Amino acid sequence: MPRSGPSLQSIADRVGVTKMTVSLALRDHPRIPAATRARIKREAEAQGYKPNPEVSRFLSAIRKSKPSGNGLPLACITTGPAPEIWRQQSPTENAYWHGAQERAKLYGYYVEEFWLEEPRMSARRLSDILWNRGINGVIIPPVLRVFSETNREVSLQLKWERFCAVTIGDPLTSPELNRVVHDHYTSMVTALNRLMQLGYRRIGLCLPEHMDLTVNQRWQAGYRVFRANHQIERIDPLIQPELTGDVVRQWITANRIDAVLCAGHHMPKFFRDAGIRIGEEIGYADLDLYPSDPEYAGISGITQNSEMLGMAAVDMIVSGLQRDQVGIPEVPFVTQVRGSWFDGKSTPPADQLKPRRRTPTRKRTKSD
Repeated sequence: MPRSGPSLQSIADRVGVTKMTVSLALRDHPRIPAATRARIKREAEAQGYKPNPEVSRFLSAIRKSKPSGNGLPLACITTGPAPEIWRQQSPTENAYWHGAQERAKLYGYYVEEFWLEEPRMSARRLSDILWNRGINGVIIPPVLRVFSETNREVSLQLKWERFCAVTIGDPLTSPELNRVVHDHYTSMVTALNRLMQLGYRRIGLCLPEHMDLTVNQRWQAGYRVFRANHQIERIDPLIQPELTGDVVRQWITANRIDAVLCAGHHMPKFFRDAGIRIGEEIGYADLDLYPSDPEYAGISGITQNSEMLGMAAVDMIVSGLQRDQVGIPEVPFVTQVRGSWFDGKSTPPADQLKPRRRTPTRKRTKSD
């Protein structure tokens, strides 16, 4: 059945260009001069043109069925002291990347990394590079963020009017873009419920300060609300700029903690190096767990399903591009992905824990 109303061809005839030029202009393709795009958009608005949703679905199906070829590029903007350093240091960001790549293939896209810290690079120059490459979909994973008492803001000033952008996580504070985040609050509630089922009642939260701030203190919020409404001891979290073995041991002893919740790729090793026998004298659960990683062998906790965050970011971008939604959104959307609990040997039933060893103390001398 023929479509009623204005068409790409009718707009092309009025402006004096080809139908393909109109199609590209309405998608803000950089091949079309800005002045021409503006004329075409004015004419489309005057004619009351609206994209045909059936055509959008058809093009989407074509992209999904492509058996080979890279397809169209989406940008992933990374930061850090060296390119791709996140591949060695962050299993979470690796999961974002793999999830985004896999989802992009389904739509006929691929994801390409652009390192913002490259010499002589700036946000303005990067904007122009992406624009000239015909890239108008941008993923921003957690950017490197330095916290201090006076500065907890991170901004990125691309030419946003050119792009449909989605950020993963909370570190980017300006501008406020559409965002995909892990549901840290619910993950904390899930972990605490499971620890209670295992018989733990003196449960402590131990985090490096940068981890607490990176998640906008959602873990801490979930912990404080949960303990106020359940029959567990109200133990103050241990959150410090730098954790040491002595400080953690003293905190555990002073509060007679029987299980501890932490987050961080190095934290299981940190506890072992501090002489704390996790899974034997104290329960331990990690809030960002990768069971397949040797660093987490035998560890219980929350798998954040981080690959799904990368997938969701691409879903949001492709949906936005199909609706020509570029620029900073007036009301940003936030999509949350829930985590899953994984049982490991580090959280045996509480009644199976061994008595905690006393930390040896140095004998006092006259010089003391």
